[in-house]
Order: sequence, then structure tokens, then C-alpha cells
Amino acid sequence: MGSTVSRASLGIDYKLLRRIPYLILLVKYGINDKDYVTINLTRLANDIGTTPQNVFKIINRLAEEGGLIIKSAVSGQLAIKFTQRASEALQFVIDTIRHYLDERLVIRLVGNVVSGLGEGGFYMSLDGYVKQFVEKLGFKPYPGTLNIRLKPEYVKYRLYLDALPGIYIEGFSNGVRTYGGVKCFRAMIQGLPGAVLLIERTHHGPDTIEVISPYKLRDKLGLKDGDEIEVLVTL
Repeated sequence: MGSTVSRASLGIDYKLLRRIPYLILLVKYGINDKDYVTINLTRLANDIGTTPQNVFKIINRLAEEGGLIIKSAVSGQLAIKFTQRASEALQFVIDTIRHYLDERLVIRLVGNVVSGLGEGGFYMSLDGYVKQFVEKLGFKPYPGTLNIRLKPEYVKYRLYLDALPGIYIEGFSNGVRTYGGVKCFRAMIQGLPGAVLLIERTHHGPDTIEVISPYKLRDKLGLKDGDEIEVLVTL
């Protein structure tokens, strides 16, 4: 079932567990552990039935007492991101639910195959990435990515992945150029094993995902641009 975050390793206590609903609410607003995201206190207050002032106090408690978020300012607005502890706490919840359900949690994404810029083959052949894919995902990817433009109703599910820990592939430098990190989620693509990549430096919008696999998916599945395809992401 994959690695499980232990209660002991997180120092999980009742005070932290009481804060989990706030973290889940922040996930809805796109909060993640990589980038600062501005938040609308009034909108948050309406969602939980309180005042903006109380929401501000909650944010402060999550930051100062819980060590779960980091605050900053972006263009004069309050912006926050999760700490590693918050991401681990959310993963603890996922693992706990998975344990009691005795199955993996799955996010279903559906879209259409589109052509990329042809850069996937280059990046997927770099040793700095390939070695980590083999170590952390258990397979050597075909040197190329499959680009899928999601149907509008599935984009929100793709955005959920931003706030989840995933499997992180570290960025690296070859002395000439620096390459960014990549967050991965194991997935099944029309029944074939692979992974969805969330790339730190990408020209794609949130409606497009890149997928890797040990196989050349276009050939293995007989795909062409415009074909509909289903991706089942396991958490």
C-alpha cells in the first residue's frame, strides 16, 4: 500500500487533529507546500461560518502554534503556504483512511491527447531525473511524455494534487544549467502503469498534465491527438 506516516513520527496529538479540517479547507483554495498563495479572508470566513477576524486568528494559530503554515505578503495581500509538517499531516489522514478502507484512494482524470513541444524526450533522458524515477517510482520511463488536456470538469481534481505531498524528484544542476524539481503521483493510464508529473517549470496551464510510463504510450495504446484517455491517479 505504499509508505505510511506514523503517528509517532509526526507527533500527532489531539490539538493537531483538530486542525486537520482547516488544512483540508485550505487545500480547496489551492494552498500547497511549494508556492505562496494569496487568500481571501472574507471568502474563507463565509465557508466556515465565522468572521474574517476569526479566520485571521485561525491562520495565526496554524502558523505560530501549530507550525503548519508560513505567512508572507504578495502585492500587499496575505499569502500562505503549507510547511512540511502540514503536508505530512495531510498524508497521515490519507494513509489512515486508506488503511480503514483497505484500498488506495484514486483521483480520476479524463482528457484528450494533445501534442507537446517535443521537450519530454530530452528531459526524460537526463540521468539526474532517470535515476530518481527508477529509485522512487520503480521504473525507467520511456524518453518522452504524453500530454493530456483535461476536460473542464476534471481540472479541479488535478488542482487537488498541488496540495498533496506526492513523490518528489529533486532538481539538479549539471554545471551549465539548472533543472527544476518534479512532483509525481503513481497512475494507471488506460490500464498501463505510469505516473503523472507536476513540473515546477512548465509552460502548461493547470488543464494539461504530462504523463510518463515504461512504455511509449502513443504506440502501446494506439493513441493519436484528440483521443480521449483516462488516468487513475493513486494517492
